[in-house]
Amino acid sequence: METTNTKKTKDLDVNGSIINLDKSLAIYAKQSMECDRVIKEAKKHKEMCMEKLKEAMGNHAHARLKNFNLNWGLINYKAQPEKTIPAKEAYTIRKKTISIKEF
Repeated sequence: METTNTKKTKDLDVNGSIINLDKSLAIYAKQSMECDRVIKEAKKHKEMCMEKLKEAMGNHAHARLKNFNLNWGLINYKAQPEKTIPAKEAYTIRKKTISIKEF
């Protein structure tokens, strides 16, 4: 008796037909887009803060600032041999996120 470890998934409509959802769900789409905007702004602000700290540290790996210890270390990678990657079978999976665009 053979068993296979395949995931059972719902049948996906890959024909491209569009379903109209209840209008009460629109708030979730708006909130998701607002979260994306906030995350984007926060990432930009973090990048700016890190640039200022890197600029101040110069070539130093460690720094102390009030009650913060900063560590801007290095990562060393060993040499790797050349590899050939075997072919993979074609497959389809569902995306983890829904893309939302307002019109």
